[in-house]
Amino acid sequence: MNRFDQLKMHPALRTWSKLPQMVLQQAAWWACVLWMGWLGPVAMLAFLLLHLWMLRNQWRTEVGMIVLATVLGIALDNALGALGAVTYVGTLRIGWAPIWLVAIWAGFGATLGHSQAIFVRSLRNALLIGLLGGPLAYMGGEKLDRLTISGPTGFLWISLLWGIVLVVLYWAARPKPANDSA
Repeated sequence: MNRFDQLKMHPALRTWSKLPQMVLQQAAWWACVLWMGWLGPVAMLAFLLLHLWMLRNQWRTEVGMIVLATVLGIALDNALGALGAVTYVGTLRIGWAPIWLVAIWAGFGATLGHSQAIFVRSLRNALLIGLLGGPLAYMGGEKLDRLTISGPTGFLWISLLWGIVLVVLYWAARPKPANDSA
């Protein structure tokens, strides 16, 4: 067995997708919420780099989910901002989407095949978590004074867009069939 194979067999690599990943992603999530400038997103970047290093033999799949979740998150938060459904706190932005929230979306993408896979385990889970969990997450952000939701219409838009985004992430996270043509 070569050195690379030994590294792949290290116990930390076998358990990364469970508690260690969840704890570190949540720590980076809190850093993003509490430190909205560059410090929070840098903490999330550190998590993402560690995540990609730990799963380096699956890096293409992992980067794909991270990029997709980030792009969808930027689109969602820009749509919510443009619709007037949500007003975000933070001066560093991509359109209406604050950088701290963009970083959170990237971290979320890294967990969907691992510690938070239940969110996209089934179409039903994705839809229900999107429709109900999205508004609850944004309510938490409002309680932390990081955003303001524009009444019932704002909640409706959050629910609808989160439902769509999680369904798209469900389809992207599904295992790909083996290529038997070889």
